[in-house]
Amino acid sequence: MGAALNAYRRFRELLLAGAYARLGEVADEGWVENCVGLTGWTSGLDIASANFAAGIGRAFSAIDAEELDVLEKEDAVVIRGRTTAVHSGAFAGVAPTGRRVSWEFVDMYRVGADGRINWHFFVTDWNHVRLQLLGEAPDLPATPTRRAVQAEIAERR
Repeated sequence: MGAALNAYRRFRELLLAGAYARLGEVADEGWVENCVGLTGWTSGLDIASANFAAGIGRAFSAIDAEELDVLEKEDAVVIRGRTTAVHSGAFAGVAPTGRRVSWEFVDMYRVGADGRINWHFFVTDWNHVRLQLLGEAPDLPATPTRRAVQAEIAERR
């Protein structure tokens, strides 16, 4: 296990514990990130932690992130994972439901020469999360299938 994976795991531990003031232990103040569909590109660890606290941290409790795949190379790590959480605050225009929801994600990080994270790119299907909060199952396969989902949707129109 290298520096990037160590930094990521410590960062995630602090983030999910709400220890935002301690994130500087493993993340650079000049942090740059994009949480696709939520924040766009932002700069600054203070801004990133404020976004997380006001968005995910406020909207979800009992958050658990599971690593499904880990790819690490020198100064970078990519995690494909799954998050589960309880919807305990407003999110994406949906009032708290108390529902336990889950989503898969791809999370990419880079570390600088000092071993602290300085770049982050996060991708998930936020509409899938929103549909779960509304109690609507998305019409997408959960496991690989030979189903042409987009063709089926087009035929229904």
